[in-house]
Amino acid sequence: MDSESSHPLTTLCVNPACPQPQNDERAGGCTACGQPLCVADRYRCQRLLGQGGFGRTYLAVDEGRDPPLLCVIKQMSLAIEQNRPNHHQRFHQEADRLATLGQHPQIPALLGVVDSAQGQFLVQGYIPGPSLDQLMQLSPDLGGEALVGRVLYELLPVLAYIHGHSVIHRDIKLANIIAPPAPQPLVLVDFGAAKAVADPAQLKQTATVIGSAGYAAPEQALGKAVFASDIFSLGVTCLHLLTGLHPFDLYSVGDDAWVWRPFVTAPVSQALGRVLDRMVNRRLPERYGTAQAVLADLRWSGLAVEGGARRSPQSSVPASGSPQPTWEQRFALSLPGFVANGLAVSPQGRAIATACSDGSVRLWDCTNGEQIHSFSRSLGMFGLGHRGPANAVAFTAQGDTIVSGGDDSQLIRWNLADYSGQTLPVSGWQISALAIAPDDTLAVGSGDGRIYLGPLGQGETPKTLVHHQDQVTALAVDAGGNLLVSGGRDRTIRLWSLPSGRLTRTLTAPKAPITAIACHPDGRIVSGDQAGHGQVWSADSPDDGLIIHKSPSPVTALAISPSGDWLAIGADDGQLTLINLQGLNQTTRLRHAWAIRALAFTPDSRMVVSTSADETIRFWCLDPVGV
Repeated sequence: MDSESSHPLTTLCVNPACPQPQNDERAGGCTACGQPLCVADRYRCQRLLGQGGFGRTYLAVDEGRDPPLLCVIKQMSLAIEQNRPNHHQRFHQEADRLATLGQHPQIPALLGVVDSAQGQFLVQGYIPGPSLDQLMQLSPDLGGEALVGRVLYELLPVLAYIHGHSVIHRDIKLANIIAPPAPQPLVLVDFGAAKAVADPAQLKQTATVIGSAGYAAPEQALGKAVFASDIFSLGVTCLHLLTGLHPFDLYSVGDDAWVWRPFVTAPVSQALGRVLDRMVNRRLPERYGTAQAVLADLRWSGLAVEGGARRSPQSSVPASGSPQPTWEQRFALSLPGFVANGLAVSPQGRAIATACSDGSVRLWDCTNGEQIHSFSRSLGMFGLGHRGPANAVAFTAQGDTIVSGGDDSQLIRWNLADYSGQTLPVSGWQISALAIAPDDTLAVGSGDGRIYLGPLGQGETPKTLVHHQDQVTALAVDAGGNLLVSGGRDRTIRLWSLPSGRLTRTLTAPKAPITAIACHPDGRIVSGDQAGHGQVWSADSPDDGLIIHKSPSPVTALAISPSGDWLAIGADDGQLTLINLQGLNQTTRLRHAWAIRALAFTPDSRMVVSTSADETIRFWCLDPVGV
């Protein structure tokens, strides 16, 4: 959809049988066939954008608006529709589907539906800007890793969205990807070939063969398109961008394999190459099954540390011309003679809780840093409170209760409604880590390697998990609340099913004691260790952790934003590293004077809070100008 300035204004007749559809720009009826020119008395078609088996697509003006608005009209093919049973019902079902899909900002919105004597028409929003196909024709060597990365990072979430609505696009190619003016992201258009899958059993049935030659997956060419067929087409689109050659010229029939690397116009990293190879694998079981799986591999493989440093920024992905987000300190709290060892943010994001070295557990207001309440250290052997340093703290899912643990082996439940407390039964020693699942299953890690697991209730004896051989240093629960991940000084990472506590896997590949654990929404596990390494682990390769960070001092804390867009890494030398996980190859480095003790993001992912041995709590916010 390029600029209209070079095209003379005219009005086109939409009668498929019209011998001369061009008419004067203000004409009311066709001079050749006499049919009214305005569809539904308001849409004036000005230019044919494309046509195929499903009908024609026009650039039009909606004269029913003030001022008139450019739009796109898709005229459904009467030859096809009238031969289909219940074609009127099917047309309106498709319109309803497009209305839902069009709510995504990277899919044209459905503005109107016309079902009249003139025919069946869908009116969609006009997206200004050229297609990638038009850009490639102007500059054949346009493609490179940066552009391909942008295509993947911006369109894979769109595929996840449409697949989540049980729709397969079936015609992804350069011509159907529009590049609007910056800073808008790429837009996926032309859902004329899209297929709705109401029942998974439909995926096994043979349907009409639809798609563009060269781009369509093998199973789609046989009339059996699945969600992974769109992933194949998007991968082939990327190969076209990287080489400037049509997919027909990149596939060797003799070798039955893609041969694209010799034709790339610029070097491509091994990480991206591996992702593309799997996307375009002709064998369905060996191809990515979901867009989320592609994004996960793309996200983490692009962060791999090679030879002690992350890959060159020249392979980074530009953010559609928008400025990169930045982190700035909003305010800092100075603590009078004590350190916040543990940290948790409330589910609503309005408060934080800290487990402190003086034995207190304190609540702070996230908006201004004011202290809300302090649960003081016990003044005697029988008083409620910690009798030594508090090490860990966690909020329940409702945010009305916090749980703290410390060197004194006490596990205390604090009620935030009346600030009362209760000691919970735990028989271990030196509580070192806490985690609470969304269903309020409580996990407690201790210095003797034991993990206590059970519902957060009064008087219930928890299960004891005894597989770690040394102190449990970190605990984390995955986004779904189905998996508990533990790390220990015994150099192992262990995965436990929730709420049963069944050990499902032990990762023995770490080479140093584990110091921190975090779970990403995509299912990856990130670990930090005593050697200063940040590593990523996946179910596909549990014995091969990908190193994405190297610090000259031990990693002391990890946190992943709820959005999955940011990874925060704290180190013993006081450095706080924020890594952008959106494919921007952006790393921000902030500092404390001494070792970082704990990190946590707010639920909106726009603030990260850090505590340090320098007796401060710092609140870092995303710069609203850069976001």
